[in-house]
Amino acid sequence: MIPRQRLLRVGGLLAAGIALFLACTYLFLPTQRVNELIGRLLADQGLALTPGAHKTLLPGLAWRQPVLSSDQGALARFDRLAVRLRLLPLATGHAVVGVTAALGAGHLDLGYGINGPDALELAADGIQLSDIPFFKTVLGATAGGSLWSEGRLTRKSGRVSGDLKLEVKQLAFTGVKLGAFPLPDAANLRCQGMVRVTNGRARLESFTLQGDGLYMRLSGELPGGANAATLPLNLTLEIMPKPEFMDKQKLVFLLLAKFTASPGVYKVPIRGTLLKPVIM
Repeated sequence: MIPRQRLLRVGGLLAAGIALFLACTYLFLPTQRVNELIGRLLADQGLALTPGAHKTLLPGLAWRQPVLSSDQGALARFDRLAVRLRLLPLATGHAVVGVTAALGAGHLDLGYGINGPDALELAADGIQLSDIPFFKTVLGATAGGSLWSEGRLTRKSGRVSGDLKLEVKQLAFTGVKLGAFPLPDAANLRCQGMVRVTNGRARLESFTLQGDGLYMRLSGELPGGANAATLPLNLTLEIMPKPEFMDKQKLVFLLLAKFTASPGVYKVPIRGTLLKPVIM
């Protein structure tokens, strides 16, 4: 049986080692260089993140009210954003970067595994679409609703697979325009779907939007990786309105008439990129 004094000595050395590691990381982390690196990586996609990050006591970086933007304007903002190396997985030889963000009453927690079988874990809830400037900046739209998402991706033989579930409560949007074509205004939609990743390729699996007089389904391939913002989209939006809904927005459906697949069914191809989606 190990003597108590030896246990205390080992515990003290372990605690001292962790404290020394945290202190050295905090003192020697080159914040300015990290900000410059982040800036260059984002600039390659036409993006910028301001203001710069500052160091945190636990190994990592934090931002106060950061804004992600493009040359079009603001895309996303948060009240708080933090990126930290998680210490517990290091004990098993796995490096995991944790990302936490807060926006109003909503939150996002993400864990990205640099190595090991767990590639990504995501949990988000209570994020209000009205607080996300992407919709106004990119789509020219006003959007509302509460976003929830969770999921897990695993890694095997270097390939990533898994599912990310999505749900938006009480979705509403007006003024959506993709290129030269508008989409119908809608409110109080029930929305749910899934992003399925298979061998590193992401696909939006039947994201459905259903409300009074309207049913829509969005599906297709999603860009991924470091250049996701600039890679081409390949999505299809199916719109199935009831006659009374069409009567209220006749001009919109007149403009979409070329995409009629069958009576009362429109299949709209969405191309372009995430930052500049267009209907072709």
